[in-house]
Formats: sequence, C-alpha cells, structure tokens
Amino acid sequence: MVDLLLIVMYLALAAALVLAFWSAGRSMRRRDKSQRVVNRIPVMRVVYITVALLVVLLVLTFLCGSSAPMAINGHRYDTWFWLKASDMFIFTAIALMIVAVVGVVVSFSGYFRKH
Repeated sequence: MVDLLLIVMYLALAAALVLAFWSAGRSMRRRDKSQRVVNRIPVMRVVYITVALLVVLLVLTFLCGSSAPMAINGHRYDTWFWLKASDMFIFTAIALMIVAVVGVVVSFSGYFRKH
C-alpha cells in the first residue's frame, strides 16, 4: 500500500512539473511584444532576472547544504542528495523571507519614491 502511495505521489509530482513547464512556455509564446514594457518598466527583463537569481540562489544553497548523516527518531538518514536538497529548500526559504521583509521595510520607508 505504501509503494502504491509513493508511485501516485511521484506521478502527481511529474504531472505538476510537466504542466508547469508547459504553461510557462505557452504563456511566453503567446505574449505579444507590447507587453514587454509596461509603464516604462521592462517587465520581461525583470522576469528573466528574477528567474536567473532564483536559480543561482538554489544552486548556491544546494552547494552550501550539509550532507552529514542525521539520526531522527532512531532512523539514520545518510542519502547525500536528499540531505543537501532539504538544506537547499530550508536555506532558500529563509533567504526569500529575509528578502521579503527587507522589501516591505524599504517600501514602507519610502526611500526610493520620487516626489
């Protein structure tokens, strides 16, 4: 029963990833040239820079993640990839939360607003 549940979870994950990439590709192909700049903001450049920085952050946090074995509830976990991947997601989430808080503080301060 557990094996069946794991197979269904992996299939659902694969379907979600395929659908996400298909949807992103489709929306990028259907976007017209007039939507590249909105209110003098280069929207596509912001999107590409954001995605690139997220990928760089994920790679850096994966490389910085620990692969030291862990004992949790009496079970030993020592799979190198999953130890580093779990640290990657934790460190990336923390970094993105810090960026969000800094963004809110800067937004409320009004430092970059033009009068």
